[in-house]
Order: sequence, then C-alpha cells, then structure tokens
Amino acid sequence: MAKRRTDAHQSAQTQLQLELHSTGQALKEAYEKFNYVSEPELVEACVYEISALKARYNYLLRCIKERSGAAEGPCVAAAAMEGGRTCRS
Repeated sequence: MAKRRTDAHQSAQTQLQLELHSTGQALKEAYEKFNYVSEPELVEACVYEISALKARYNYLLRCIKERSGAAEGPCVAAAAMEGGRTCRS
C-alpha cells in the first residue's frame, strides 16, 4: 500500500514538473512575442499573457516545493525568466 502511495506521489510530482516546464516554455514564447509586437492592443495582450503565465509558473513552483517537503536545490521563479533573481530554496 505504501508503494502505491509513493508511486502516485512521484507521478503527481512528475506531472507538476512537466506542467512547470511547459509553462516556462510558454512564458519564454510570450516574452519573444512581446518583443516583436508594436500595436498597442497586442502589447497589452502580451502583458496580460505574461502576467497570467508568471502567476501559473509561480503556483506550480510552490506546489512542487510543498509536495517535495524539502527543497532539492535552487529554483527559478517566474521573475527570473527575464533577468530577475533566482529564489533560494
């Protein structure tokens, strides 16, 4: 029974890590798109998209850290995606 719980926990962790990676990639793409748009409406849309993705990234990062119990090393917060500081785990 304990093995099943451990497997389920690892599976959930793996899923969260995959979502975090996917969100990080989407965030990088949103920053790239932001750098190329010039219409005010598109700039505003990119800002909202980046803000939403940063919120999701930070949420997933928090979930992973909470589930792991102890940090395994330094992580990168969404603010660090575009030259921000890394968080100390």
